[in-house]
Amino acid sequence: MSYKTKHFKLAELVNPSIIAELGEINSWLRLDEGCLRDLDKIRELWGSQIIINLPSRQNAGVRPYTTGIGAKYSTHKNWNTFDLKAGNGKHWELWMFVHKLIKERVLSSFNTLEDRKHTPSWVHVAKMNTLEKPLVIKP
Repeated sequence: MSYKTKHFKLAELVNPSIIAELGEINSWLRLDEGCLRDLDKIRELWGSQIIINLPSRQNAGVRPYTTGIGAKYSTHKNWNTFDLKAGNGKHWELWMFVHKLIKERVLSSFNTLEDRKHTPSWVHVAKMNTLEKPLVIKP
């Protein structure tokens, strides 16, 4: 079986419609192990106040290919991108924290953040094909 996170349930990482279509095992198998380990590391270092998917916010992890949410070619559809929300409302501090973890190479897979100006209430973190750590993308 594939790696499963210690701190996040599958429904927090993958849109429920995908889980319903593929099943739990196939959904876990598609997730990038390095990204899952990095999510665990962020949660362990930051604390339990990190939220990804909620019933009212189901596209913060893996999104269906057919969704109209976000960009047409969003990396959320690649199984390696997640929007983290600080449950305590400290989104800027969380962004800076994840930026530092990437820069100091504490995280093994995540290497990309979306520009803070475009993500005022969440932290868009991803694994992309780049050696720049971190790569801050501007949509």
